Amino acid sequence: MSLQSIPIYKRPLFSISTVHDDLSDNYDIVIIFHASQINTIEYVNPYFVATIDNQISFTSTSKWTDEEWIIRKIPRNAKLLVKIYNKNEKELDDNYIGEFEILNIINYDAPPNGPTIVDSYGQHKGHFHLSIDSKKSSNESQQLPCYTFDGPCRYSRYDFFPINHHTERIYSTWTIQLRRILSYFPSDQRQQWNRQYKPVQQVTSDYLGISTAHNMMALAQKTFNEKIVRHDENGQLRSADDLWKLVLMDKTIQQIRPRIYTYIIDDTTWQFTEIDPRVFADSTIKHARLANWSEYICYAGEFHLRPKFGWTKLNDEWELVFDNASGTYSPNAELLINLKKLLLFNFPGLNITTYDYKDPMLRDSIEQLEIIARKYKNIGRQEQ
Repeated sequence: MSLQSIPIYKRPLFSISTVHDDLSDNYDIVIIFHASQINTIEYVNPYFVATIDNQISFTSTSKWTDEEWIIRKIPRNAKLLVKIYNKNEKELDDNYIGEFEILNIINYDAPPNGPTIVDSYGQHKGHFHLSIDSKKSSNESQQLPCYTFDGPCRYSRYDFFPINHHTERIYSTWTIQLRRILSYFPSDQRQQWNRQYKPVQQVTSDYLGISTAHNMMALAQKTFNEKIVRHDENGQLRSADDLWKLVLMDKTIQQIRPRIYTYIIDDTTWQFTEIDPRVFADSTIKHARLANWSEYICYAGEFHLRPKFGWTKLNDEWELVFDNASGTYSPNAELLINLKKLLLFNFPGLNITTYDYKDPMLRDSIEQLEIIARKYKNIGRQEQ
């Protein structure tokens, strides 16, 4: 499987810098990546990686159509670089097709056939079609960090099968791109590895010896003993209802199940995977895994799903209960309110409750969930 098919090792779908410049001549842009004209017989699964000034990047899905990318507060002289690859499921690395660069994003004038894709040898590999709409940054945008991602919110899922864990179940890891994360978690408030935590000390030792993506994958396979199954679901989330229906609902039974997840928030994404004690009980660095082994993140912990009005109201509204239970990063409990505000900004109307991991009410809530999990075979924290 290709590196681009394994989200826990690739760069986030977006990467960002929080460095502010002193210029007031900033712009908000909307880029729509329409399509490309390349040899689809030779390149079956093309995708692209777009980067602006090496500050923020976007990775498309395979065979994209009209992918939209909204960025706030970029400088007038910003440059766009687009590299096109072909997904190679059999190798570690994907096949590089070619690239093109737009030196003047703000005043982009599209060629009749679109920019030419050129490979490493200067050969033309086809054309690319995109449109760019730009306007002076609003007063609101001027208050944001430079190169702020502002939508749309996309989600993707990859599945993995834990080897030798006495389960035949396939587990999923979800990645959701969130708008304006660094407005709620400034760069000077990032959470760092807790170096007093013994599992982190071991990860740090292993991490320092990693020099290649192949070694990174070997470390993860050794730690989690897992096999990637597929990575084939993605889409957009336009509301809190979309989050429930497209991501959190169990599609096999068409119901919401009271599950428990481990999560991290990095500069641009919310990533999470379901907790199963048969699989993750001996995996004390699950947050580091989700965070691509990054030493710094915005936030981390666990969250679970529960009926808002009690367990006798399974068919009524549900809510997400977030905490800061991460030994790896030991997040500051005072930032739980920032987490709630961030999620409500991205998903207005979402029911959210937060607890410090030491709060007895959190323990009570999880215990109630576990009782339900044992009582009902079709719902709960793990397959019965």
